[in-house]
Amino acid sequence: MIKLKELLKEWNDTSFRDLPKRWSKPVMKGKEPDGLTEFERLGGKDNISVDEAMSDEKRSFLMLRIYGDSWKINLGKVFSGINKGKPTLIKKGLKEIKILNKKIEEMIEELI
Repeated sequence: MIKLKELLKEWNDTSFRDLPKRWSKPVMKGKEPDGLTEFERLGGKDNISVDEAMSDEKRSFLMLRIYGDSWKINLGKVFSGINKGKPTLIKKGLKEIKILNKKIEEMIEELI
């Protein structure tokens, strides 16, 4: 668990000031006509590597959240279709909700 003190320490970190800039002015505005930053001219490679893969449980919950948001959007389409009197919008929203429900059920079965 990340503590507030660690977050504040990271937020107030000034060690980056000695590093080359990562953002530059728009192309052809400054002395450098190539539009590259100092960081990009030096090779532009980060030394940080992300080797840790997301756990299956975390991935599943993230996907459930995404499916839930999509479900909410499609339900909004259904209500919008009802309010505007457009049956095609209602049909499309219900079809998407049906597909999402199937995906959510499959994801829950994988979790259990």
